[in-house]
Amino acid sequence: MKHLKIRKLALITTLCSMSLLFTTPSFSIQAYAASPSNEGTISPQADVLSWVYERRGNEIWKRLYNTSLGVWVGEWIYCGEVGSSEMP
Repeated sequence: MKHLKIRKLALITTLCSMSLLFTTPSFSIQAYAASPSNEGTISPQADVLSWVYERRGNEIWKRLYNTSLGVWVGEWIYCGEVGSSEMP
């Protein structure tokens, strides 16, 4: 009697598991990149600036360069000496 209940419970559990396995819906999701509303060219709103470093003997100097316009911004700034841990 006890073995019959265990077999019946095992059978019901197996059938329920299989029914869930075969009836589970599958979903596919596709991602699309956002496209701008106007198809014109992209123009940057801010200038792109970068530091340019120069070594003069044992000294390191830096100067800001505007890569968008191709012009120097400001003057050369002394950074320190090569191998020196002291920076201004």
